[in-house]
Amino acid sequence: MSENRSAPRRVIYFDVLRLIATFVVVAVHLSAQHWLDVDIGSRAWFAFNLYCSTGKWSVPIFVMISGALFLGRDIDVRTVLKKNVLRIAGVFVFWSGGYALIDLIFRHDTLFGAFSQFVTGHYHLWFLFMIAGLYLLIPLLRPVAQSETLTRYFLLLSLIFTFLLPQLALFCSFVSPQLSVVISTVIMYTYCFFPLGFVGYFLGGYYLSRRAFSRREELVLCAVGIAGILFSVFAPVAHAKAQGAPSDLFYNYNSLNVLLTSVPIFVLAKRYLNFPHMGERAYALLRRLSKYSFGVYLVHPAVIELLQHFGIDTFLCNAFFSVPLLALFVFAVSTAISVLLNHIPVIKKYFV
Repeated sequence: MSENRSAPRRVIYFDVLRLIATFVVVAVHLSAQHWLDVDIGSRAWFAFNLYCSTGKWSVPIFVMISGALFLGRDIDVRTVLKKNVLRIAGVFVFWSGGYALIDLIFRHDTLFGAFSQFVTGHYHLWFLFMIAGLYLLIPLLRPVAQSETLTRYFLLLSLIFTFLLPQLALFCSFVSPQLSVVISTVIMYTYCFFPLGFVGYFLGGYYLSRRAFSRREELVLCAVGIAGILFSVFAPVAHAKAQGAPSDLFYNYNSLNVLLTSVPIFVLAKRYLNFPHMGERAYALLRRLSKYSFGVYLVHPAVIELLQHFGIDTFLCNAFFSVPLLALFVFAVSTAISVLLNHIPVIKKYFV
């Protein structure tokens, strides 16, 4: 991003979205604490499902912001490898090693168990693998991003092979397992892997950040987003009751309901969270907090687990209140830790 006085105003909603999404990730991880431990007919489970299902847009938003920022730059392969992928690798080694060491010392894990966790990473560090993979694709995706025709074609392929066909196979599995197998086999036989996974979100973030939307289109997106949220909340409830146990079937990031929630949030944030008249002091504070959000993401599971060690979790009170209250506390403590880490030169430069 340019450092002149006018350019930041054009991307201020990225900082706002990044902060909100980081808080939502904390809430989602707290919601998952006892998601499997309570009866699916209880209010507690509905609360955990509510916060978890409505927060799944947060990670796609991170990816869309990254795509909007990186695909607009002329970056060669060497720069991607040295500056982006290598840095993510260093961050992973530092934090995965730290979490593995905690397990080894305080949880008396075996050496093999600690080594295994170091290699695969703590549960939230999967994000680093995924974002590093997307960075590797930047030199290939950027020429696509420079052509609106190619971008739309790529996003169409992503929509079909990442979202529509797998969702069709999923829904058919409830009424005709044989048809579901046929559709899944067709998907497998195409070997159309390039537009799969988070690549659609990555390229989509770049496209949506530069596309102008009319008020009518925004209203349609708003309706789509509301429908996506309602489906995200109630589909897991219906499915859990049908099979007698909770399922994360509709929590996946390649679920159509997550896509239909993420895209409207990104587009509407562009319109309503850009705050063109924000004062310089407020903007500087926002940018600082946004900068600390990566550290918050990296450290917040340690804060959650420390609270659990002292018996403080989402069973503390009514789950409808415990999740947001604990999320606020964990987010605040994690932000404070991230601020401290960002004042240690070596850690600031390489690990947060």
